[in-house]
Amino acid sequence: MRTLLVIALLSALALSARAQDYGGVVPGSDTTPDDIAAAPGGAALVTWPGFQMLPDGGSRVFVQTSVEVTPELKRDGQGDNWQVLLAHVALPPGNARRPLDTHFFNTPVTSIRTLARGQGVVVLLAMRAKLKPIVRTERAQSGYFFTYLEFPAGSFL
Repeated sequence: MRTLLVIALLSALALSARAQDYGGVVPGSDTTPDDIAAAPGGAALVTWPGFQMLPDGGSRVFVQTSVEVTPELKRDGQGDNWQVLLAHVALPPGNARRPLDTHFFNTPVTSIRTLARGQGVVVLLAMRAKLKPIVRTERAQSGYFFTYLEFPAGSFL
């Protein structure tokens, strides 16, 4: 019995350490994972979609691209959901295509999907609250570009 308890505690510590060693893209850091499909200014690609809870309790969806984009925000036709079109970029195979499940977080966004559509990429936000994101862009010190979809703090769970 004691041995099982020790094994369970060691497993929990190992999982916690792995969670803290996140090797993905974080806006504001200079982390650039090895498996990003394009260098800054190279092929026009979505290189990383992501999600963050912010220190003030707000949240944001972000999309890293290798080139500057002009995001176009609109309703996706399914009630309170949103879509953001990023024209003239492609969606490479791999992690950039994986959906992000955010329904366990205190955010109005329950899930995020990136899909190739025509001559660009669409980012679909499934919402649990009637909030319009604030959309902004910036160029990071790394040379990559970020599109942010930001939401205020609130009680969403």
